[in-house]
Parts: sequence; C-alpha cells; structure tokens
Amino acid sequence: MTPRTAAAGGADILTRKWTAEPVFAILLCVIVGLRLALPFNAPVGGLVGLLLVPLWLPLLRRARLFVALAALLVAATVAGVLLTWWMSTDHLALPSSLVERSALALGLLGAVGALLWARTVIGLSAVSIAYGVGMTLGILGEIDATASWRFTFSIPLTILLMAIAARGDRLMPQLVVVVLLAAVGVVNDARSNTAMLLLAAVVLIWQRIGRVAGSARRRAGNVVGVVLFGIAVFFVAQAAILEGFFGEATKDRTQAQISTSGSLLLGGRPEIAASEALIRLNPWGMGSGIVASPTDVTAAKSSMAAIGYDPHNNYVDRFMFGGGIEVHSMVGDFWLWFGLPGLAACVVVAVIAGMGLERALREGACTVLAVYLATRLVWDLAFSPAVSAMKTLPLALVVLAVPVSALIAQRSSVRQGAPQGAAAADRRGT
Repeated sequence: MTPRTAAAGGADILTRKWTAEPVFAILLCVIVGLRLALPFNAPVGGLVGLLLVPLWLPLLRRARLFVALAALLVAATVAGVLLTWWMSTDHLALPSSLVERSALALGLLGAVGALLWARTVIGLSAVSIAYGVGMTLGILGEIDATASWRFTFSIPLTILLMAIAARGDRLMPQLVVVVLLAAVGVVNDARSNTAMLLLAAVVLIWQRIGRVAGSARRRAGNVVGVVLFGIAVFFVAQAAILEGFFGEATKDRTQAQISTSGSLLLGGRPEIAASEALIRLNPWGMGSGIVASPTDVTAAKSSMAAIGYDPHNNYVDRFMFGGGIEVHSMVGDFWLWFGLPGLAACVVVAVIAGMGLERALREGACTVLAVYLATRLVWDLAFSPAVSAMKTLPLALVVLAVPVSALIAQRSSVRQGAPQGAAAADRRGT
C-alpha cells in the first residue's frame, strides 16, 4: 500500500460520519477488549457477540476455516458436557467449572464474530485501536499492590501502541514503539513478551527489505523464514539473559530453570510434563467440569518430578488441581476439557494464524501488530492458560483473517461509501 493509499484510509476514519452503527461497533470492540465478566467468568463481550449472530454469521459463508472453528467450538462445548457426565462415575464433577469453561469456548466464538462484524463497519485499524483501548481500561481494575509491568501493563499497552503505530504503514513509528516496549520489558523481567517484540521487529524489517528489493517470496520461504527468525531470537535472548543484560534476578531465575530440566522451556513450563501425563491417561479428554482424581494428580506430579521439578507446592495443588484441571497451555486445557473437538479447534486457530501471517508477508503488507499477535497466539497455544489466551486471541484471529478479508473490505466499501484506497487498506490489515 502506498503512502497516498494509507492517507486515504486514515482520512476516511477521521472524516467519517459517526452514525449509530459505527459508534456501536467501536463500543462493542472496547467491551470485548475490556473483558468484563458476569458470574462464572462469562465474558460480556463474547455473550453480546453471540446475541449478534444474525449480523456476523453471513460473513462466514466464504470462510471455511472460520465456519470450521465455529462448529468445533460448539462441538467442544457439547463434548465437554458429555465427557463430564461420562467421567463423573469415578471423578468429582463441579457444575461451576463446567459452566465457566463452556462460557469461555462460546464466548470466544461470540467475540470473534462481533469483531468480524465491527471490521465491516469501521475497518480493521479502528477495531484494533478500540480493542486496545478496552484492554488498557481493564488495567484500572487490576491496579493494586501486586501490579507489575510484566503481568498487568505489558500486553494491553503493547496492543494499543502497536495498533496506533501501524495505522500509517510507516516503518519507523512501528520500530520506535517496539524498541521502547522492549526496553521497558528488559528492565521488568518480561522475557517472553520482549522476545516477541524483537521477533516482530526483525520480521518487519525483513519484509521491508524484500519490498524495497522488489523480490517475491514463496510460501515456504515465508514460513521457514519466520520459524528461523523465531529460533534465532530465542537463543539470542537466552544468551543475553545468561550474560546479565536483563538483570541479575532474571539471570539467576533463568539459570535455575535451565539447571532444573536442561531446557529453558521445560524448566520454565514444567506443566508440559503434567499435560503429557494426563493426556496419556485420558487421550479422549476428561471433561470441562471434572476435578483430577488422586491417580491423575499422582501421575502428573510424577511426570513433573521426572524433569527435575518439585511438584509438591501450593501452585500445583491449588492452581493446577485445586478446583478442576489447569495445565497452563491452551492446547492442553482444551484437549483435557473438551476432548478431541477442543484439540481440533486449537489446530484450526493455528492454521488461521499461519495462513494469515504468510499471506500478509507474501504481499508485503504485514504490520508489527500482526506479527506480534501471531507470535503470541502460538505462545499461548503452547504455554498459556486458556483463560489468559482469551485476552488477545479474538483480536489475533480477526487481524489474521485472510479468508474473509476481501469480503469484509467489499462490504466496508459499499456500506460506508469508502474510497478504493480505504478498501485496500482494510485488505492489508491494520
């Protein structure tokens, strides 16, 4: 997209006639990003999105992957209930957990649908910024004595600032934001988020070099390139941490994790071993309302002990197995809660992200926000609790929604009377 096209898209946002529909779309994005919760942690934004099914369901007609995701999330919810009923003969079942996790899966569907519809009304850039505003407003309810950059401020501010910086398709504003956020992360022990920021910057520069050179990359080249960059950033960041560039506290913690299991990933996420043990015992899943039995807990702890981690602590007893099953991985959670439909939903999520990022890189239209969201999505699938993954997953899927982007751009152009440049801007993403 040329600077003139970007300017046209931006001017359309600034000169838009703000009728009730775009105002409602903005508020909807803010609410979804804010993640207000009803009893049983049911997300308000997701539930509102479910009520708006007639608005966004037609958008899925040409998006097979999103149709598959919608069907799988519904099937996963049903499977979670059936598995809970089946496993309750020899396991304790908690109805509250069943309702909460069912609301999580259906809330994801509603949130994605709501954002897809909002994109047809206000465009992807406005959706991303409004979502970031919602996440940032959510910080107000989390500010207390335990608030920190790593756990409270980093992700909401990263999303908001990246969304703003990406509007004009200019390289320097995006790099400046990434460098500033990475610098703050370095001094606040935010290892994973800082590594994601550095990867986003590297991929963005790589794309711009290819655009200037006028070279086209094949699909395999894009995928392999991002994977290799990711591996390189991981090892460079690990080496920098062990050399003390992130501070002595981060260095000591990282060294201890590597010494425990021989790997930073296993040492930092010993829940992987617990997931493997539980899935091996229950390959069809356990149910969204099931509490792990003593046999399950013993198997999980034994697997964690085998990698050098001491599992006899409050974190394992209370967080992981105190009120259900939580293995600190969206894939693990969905597999154990919802069975094979939950696993299949995670696979479709990963495919949507991979296809979206590859298409954007191939067209030279990728932004730092898209790379960051795709990277965080993959990280959350493997290493974050499903509840935590929901913070950014709806926006990531909409930003990377290649199959519906052309249809959305067409509907936006017709609905708003937008210039051709604005439609092109929406096709390229935020």
